[in-house]
This record gives sequence, C-alpha cells and structure tokens, in this order.
Amino acid sequence: MDSMIVNEKILYELTSIRKMLTILAQEKFDQFNESIKKKFLTTEQREQMYNLFDGTKSLKDISEDVKVSSEAVRLFAVSLEKAGLIEYISINAKTKYPKRIF
Repeated sequence: MDSMIVNEKILYELTSIRKMLTILAQEKFDQFNESIKKKFLTTEQREQMYNLFDGTKSLKDISEDVKVSSEAVRLFAVSLEKAGLIEYISINAKTKYPKRIF
C-alpha cells in the first residue's frame, strides 16, 4: 500500500478520534473553565489579562491595555504559571510572552 494512502488513513482516524474525545470531554472542559473563573478570574481586570495572554504581547503591553501596573500583571502571570494555566513563548533570546494553555 502506498505510504501516502496509509498516512491519509492515519490522519482520518486521528481526526475521528479527536472529534470523539472533544465530544466526550466537553462537560469536563466546561467544569474546568468554570473552576478557572472561580479561582483565578475574580475581577474584570484579571479576566482581561487572562484573555490577553495569547503569546503576542509582553507583560508591559498587557498592563497598558488593562490599565494596571506591570507588577500586578507579573504577579497574576506567576500564579497562573504555577497552576499550569500559562506558559511563556520565546520571541527571541531575551523576550518571552505569556500564553494561555487553555
């Protein structure tokens, strides 16, 4: 069998499995999101910061957009990173931007 056909079949099966897992996990994912909101997104500013943690903005840019101190954004990012909810994306050797995992 041609390797291209095999790869297409594998991709089709993986896509089908992903769709099924998405359907099965939807309720758990909704509960998880609600848990994040209750525990971390306790103010409008925190929710705005979380939404801006998309890997395209620095902490300083986010602080300016949300109109809070850079330190407030940094501390919030630290708490989310410890909880495993954000990671830092390397932009260059010295610069990293926060990005939501979920």
